[in-house]
Amino acid sequence: MQRCEITGVGLISGNQISHSHRLTRRVWKPNLQVTTINVNGAPIKVKVCSRTLKTLKGLNDVEVMKFLKANETTLSTRLQKAMAK
Repeated sequence: MQRCEITGVGLISGNQISHSHRLTRRVWKPNLQVTTINVNGAPIKVKVCSRTLKTLKGLNDVEVMKFLKANETTLSTRLQKAMAK
């Protein structure tokens, strides 16, 4: 399943509404991008949504760690293990 490894943003489902107002189910997927971030000095490849990527852009390593700690409830288990080291 597609999910942002930092913020936890995932699939969203709802109805597609036609011109005649017939409802059919559809799915919105997050815009996931693969990027490399430094966690405790070790580079780790993560899948993050584009909104999170915009937030991380321009942050130094200390600010990235603060951002990860602020979102620690939604972090993937792989990132939680990397932060524990």
